[in-house]
Amino acid sequence: MNFNKVSRLLEFCIVLAVAMLGGVASGQEKTRPFGKLFGKQASPVTEEKRVVSAGAVAAYPVAETREYRKTREEAQVEATISQIYSEYESKVANMSGADLQLDTLGALSPVRPDFEAAWSAGVRQPFWSGGEKVKQDLVQVYGNALTHSNTVKVFSDLPLIRETGIREAEGEFDWRAFGEVEYGHVDEPTPSRLTTGFTGRLLEDLGQADYGLRKKLGSGAEVSLSNRLNLLDTNSSFVFPNPQSGSELVFSIVQPLLRGGGYAYNRARLKVAQLDAGMGTAEYLRSLQNHLIEVNKAYWEVYLARAAFLQKQVLVAETKGFVEQLEERQGVDAEATRSELLRSRSSLTQRQAALIRSEMAIRNAEERLRALVNDPGFAIGGGGEFIPLTRPILTRPASDVKETALAALFHRAEVAEGFYQLQAAGIRRDVERKDAQPKLNLSFESRVAGLDEGREIGGAFNDQFAHGTGWNVGVGYEQSLERNLELARIKRREYEYRQQVSQLRGTIDQVLLDAVTTYRELMTAYREMQGRYQSVLASREEVKGLKERLDVDSNVEGQTVGYQLQLILDALDRNQQAEEQFLVSMVLYNSAFANVERAKGTLLEYYDIEVNRQRENAWKRHRQALESLNAGFAGVRPAVKAEAADREAWDRHRAALEKIKSERGQ
Repeated sequence: MNFNKVSRLLEFCIVLAVAMLGGVASGQEKTRPFGKLFGKQASPVTEEKRVVSAGAVAAYPVAETREYRKTREEAQVEATISQIYSEYESKVANMSGADLQLDTLGALSPVRPDFEAAWSAGVRQPFWSGGEKVKQDLVQVYGNALTHSNTVKVFSDLPLIRETGIREAEGEFDWRAFGEVEYGHVDEPTPSRLTTGFTGRLLEDLGQADYGLRKKLGSGAEVSLSNRLNLLDTNSSFVFPNPQSGSELVFSIVQPLLRGGGYAYNRARLKVAQLDAGMGTAEYLRSLQNHLIEVNKAYWEVYLARAAFLQKQVLVAETKGFVEQLEERQGVDAEATRSELLRSRSSLTQRQAALIRSEMAIRNAEERLRALVNDPGFAIGGGGEFIPLTRPILTRPASDVKETALAALFHRAEVAEGFYQLQAAGIRRDVERKDAQPKLNLSFESRVAGLDEGREIGGAFNDQFAHGTGWNVGVGYEQSLERNLELARIKRREYEYRQQVSQLRGTIDQVLLDAVTTYRELMTAYREMQGRYQSVLASREEVKGLKERLDVDSNVEGQTVGYQLQLILDALDRNQQAEEQFLVSMVLYNSAFANVERAKGTLLEYYDIEVNRQRENAWKRHRQALESLNAGFAGVRPAVKAEAADREAWDRHRAALEKIKSERGQ
């Protein structure tokens, strides 16, 4: 009968423990920690788990985490987030700056797509003989930077480091095994017969062992199941049997009812860890886009340096031809030609020196691009020549400012990170409110004990199930009477939450400011390019008119041939400045295009870049293996080759340079 009671009691304890454990697992689903801000949910795919995203990245692989039911307080935080979204959507809808409207771009004629310049085709051809020729377009450079850049590798480890906090938080609810063994010998005098039954010395050998399992449940309860064993051999007359062995099996559970209790309270650390992982992802995506923008700027700096070199090369060749013409005219009118010849030679020397400096600018621009990309085949300080293949964009912008600002509101990583921080602040505030409640714990403990003669532990273990069961139930209570500590902490968390709301609004303000100013820079760069284009056309017409007048009639009244040639040289200077200014404005316009996508938070999506999660050290167990995040393009791009039209234009450019001398000498 006694054994049946013990069996029922143990069954009750097991059912109670299973029910509590089931409460932790119920309602939990595998999901991503980023919510709607970074895209929709999807099932994991083999070792490369991908989730399609409609936001900051085309495909981001998320860690497998649990989703917990939201509390009422968390729902209120989400309502605050939705309210903030609605407020700023209204602000975006009211954007109506006159200089931000697309119709303002029609004041000047657009740049013709077939616009011909001395550098337009030649910039995509080799300048120097010998050495490796690295021909790449902008997308290929992006791909190499994503693969080889050490800066990108630094960024990619940040989300993985933050994700370890999720498992660390889960570790609080792990099963834990414990054990302790102790053995001792007592040899001491006995001043009283009550110790041993006689006067003399107490001699005793005592061995104890305590082992078991304990676990913290999702409700906050502490569950423990332990077995305590002991061996006793003594000379005391009051111990029977002697020697003896004992065993005691103890099951205990302590459930907090107020402070420290409840699933929401004990899941708080897990939720904060998930939000922190989301912040790490947002920071990774932001840093990745910023690095690609730096690569974009370096790429167009190389393009600008090469195009400027070609412009100066043409100017030097034409100036040299005019100098040779003046040298031939010395025999006809030496006095009139001498000063003009000296001035022309001085101009030629200055332009040749500028050409040398321009070559150095190409090398330095290449080195900056090498440093950002870190391609082992194109290392810093190495030989070879980088040849950009991407054609500059000359067409007008298509998106308006409202579209740009709205995309920034929903896709910028800074906004997502701000929402995560607000949610985390709300959870910490709720935890502090729970900690301010009184400490009220309900405890239950049951035990069965056995005793056997001799040193046979097995007999004592079996004997504990043959007798009755001891148990006790208790309640513990504790509360601060003045509550200074609790109230101060709650107030601090309330201030922090309010501060986080204001900080989130400030972050969105900065994001919208960045979106609007970046869009304005794009519009301004296009209008500037339009104006520089008209200036180039006017300066070309001036040079063309002076050359035609010299060819038709070299004996203009009051003007020597040398004087007319000097007028042409001055016009070439103005044309050179106009061409360089147009080139700079064109490069700024193309850089502004990429910068607008960054300001919108869609640069990765624009170039179809995805992030793959891959396991390293495959021979290790799944939990011990390291992972890596590798960013790259979703599709495979074929190698880009120069078009035949570009080669023909380059050949025409080279032929024109060779003919300048002979044409000016005739």
